[in-house]
Amino acid sequence: MRGALPLALLLLAAPLPAAAGAGKPITGTPSAREGDVLVVGGQEVRLYGIDAPDQGQRCENVRGKDYDCFEVSRKALEVLAGTEPVSCETRPGGGRMQVGVCKRPDGQDIGAAMVLTGYALAYRSVSTNYLREEAQAVSRRRGLWGGRVEPPWLWRSRQLEEKLNQRPTAMTR
Repeated sequence: MRGALPLALLLLAAPLPAAAGAGKPITGTPSAREGDVLVVGGQEVRLYGIDAPDQGQRCENVRGKDYDCFEVSRKALEVLAGTEPVSCETRPGGGRMQVGVCKRPDGQDIGAAMVLTGYALAYRSVSTNYLREEAQAVSRRRGLWGGRVEPPWLWRSRQLEEKLNQRPTAMTR
């Protein structure tokens, strides 16, 4: 048993294998699955450094009326990605889904465009790449920032907490 701890520490310190296909460009005609997920060449690619509303998430417009911000964000990505083939440079560490920076044929970074237009947020815990674009979108009240939007990572956390609080408790005698 004496060697078990050093072996465990060695295994924890070992680099994780990269996601399949990490670093390989993916090209093809895009279609938006979510506000931060494109399907390109038959593969799902989560846009690196951004986060968009999740399915079921609601936002409020400037008049206080709620709307489906997941679908609004998804449609915005569909428009911004366009119909011409895009190229996505993937990054390691995406887990079950490829993660990458996708660009239109004109070189425009689609993730940056989503944040700049206010239909996605800079995902600070992942990257600081799009903080300037977000500050501009917020100051000009673009997209989701025209009303109220809860950051998707906080919304997911709140949903999980609510779900855990609703779990049935063990019956007692």
